[in-house]
Amino acid sequence: MNIETFISRTDQHKIVPVFYHSDLQTCIDVVNAAYNGGVRTFEFVDRGANAIDTFRELMNRKSKWPDLEIGIGTIYDLQTAKEYINLGAAFVVSPCLVAEVAIHCRDHNVSYIPGIATIKEAFDASTLGCKMIKIFPANVIGSAFAKAITSVLPQLAIMPTGGIEPSASGLKEWFDAGVNCVGMGSQLFDKNKISKKDYAGLSNDIVDAINNANLVK
Repeated sequence: MNIETFISRTDQHKIVPVFYHSDLQTCIDVVNAAYNGGVRTFEFVDRGANAIDTFRELMNRKSKWPDLEIGIGTIYDLQTAKEYINLGAAFVVSPCLVAEVAIHCRDHNVSYIPGIATIKEAFDASTLGCKMIKIFPANVIGSAFAKAITSVLPQLAIMPTGGIEPSASGLKEWFDAGVNCVGMGSQLFDKNKISKKDYAGLSNDIVDAINNANLVK
């Protein structure tokens, strides 16, 4: 998926869940719960030793979620990025700007969203062809930084990630600052519901978060 399509998609579907679990079935169930809750863009995290095998299995089940785009996050090197892209990752996300990944994705028309924490990093991302950046960690850096980016680098779309509350007020703070969408991990996925396999409850939480996002922008 090219970056223009990704940005357009996240303008419409404003919450991008970020998730990893070591258990394959839990991952399948969480993706399914997110999909049932209205999510259409999902970031799986390259974290555990079996992450790539789990991602492969999710992609093998993609027909269950026909209009869901699944990407990969926490990518630090080109080889890993290539492996996930070859498996069908719709987009690639990094906690920081990785130049070789940015160049490869740009040259192969794959969406790449690097994490940034300074204006210099945002500018460097832009010069490498990035059209969207991830403010990370969002709760540490703050929404005022998003406003600063929109004023000095207005060509960049923004996806803050990390510690954002799914409440109407928590989301309003960021969307009022000019972001396109928000990435959400632990704030969106209740660990108790997951441990109890309460996936209907998890879907309801996601519905509420999406409704809150749609109310504020």
